[in-house]
Amino acid sequence: MKANIIVKNLQNNGAAQAILKKVSVIPGLSEIKIDEKRSKLSFNYQTDEAVFSLLKILKNMKHAYIATRRSMTTRSNNKQLT
Repeated sequence: MKANIIVKNLQNNGAAQAILKKVSVIPGLSEIKIDEKRSKLSFNYQTDEAVFSLLKILKNMKHAYIATRRSMTTRSNNKQLT
């Protein structure tokens, strides 16, 4: 499935590259792309655990994010992320 996340403060190239480096090793994620101008992280995922891992990494890196799919918003409120 394809998903997009709006990540705040992505316009700094260093931040985008740091995020890409950390999330590119998550099993179950593919075709990870960052559009710095739109502050958008796009990816394909195979499992919910891959999405949980991505959101947890963003949270640990102190990047605020907005999930752009309704189903992902529901997942981000899951207790596994707290």
